[in-house]
Amino acid sequence: MRSSLAALTLLCAALAGSASAHEATKDGVTVAHPWVRATPGGATTGAAYLEIKVAEGVTDRLVSASSPVAGRAEIHSHTMDGDVMRMRRVDGLDLKSGSFVLKPQGNHVMLMDLKGPLKEGDLINLKLVFEKAGAIDVEATVEPIGANGPHGMDSQPTDAPAGGGEHGGHEHHH
Repeated sequence: MRSSLAALTLLCAALAGSASAHEATKDGVTVAHPWVRATPGGATTGAAYLEIKVAEGVTDRLVSASSPVAGRAEIHSHTMDGDVMRMRRVDGLDLKSGSFVLKPQGNHVMLMDLKGPLKEGDLINLKLVFEKAGAIDVEATVEPIGANGPHGMDSQPTDAPAGGGEHGGHEHHH
């Protein structure tokens, strides 16, 4: 009984430790549910998606991102230009109290000059830099090619503003 309790305690501690790497909070800004889609071999770009929760009365701005798996990372938005979805690099995202979801077909972090394929099941380090909160480091889960959300979820919360990025069928502008 005592060894079972000890094993359970260790398992809970391990799970809590891994869960905390997937969500981080600093100065009223929380980065939650970070994920990326797996990429086929030879792909040079990928995208990271996540939720940013901003505490009541707090405002901030996401100004940059980076990851050791990519030569560079940029913040991108999507807009419709007639029947064509266009992706554009933006200098930052203004954030106010509430939840802001970066997801496919909306705002996202573009990972460019990938150093290798992003493989399903792996974890990648992602650093987001905010104007006020500073750097927040998280581990993003690599989900299957074509996934629409983290950990098998079909989508992010529906009450959150749109954001994120699928890269098929639109033009890329800088």
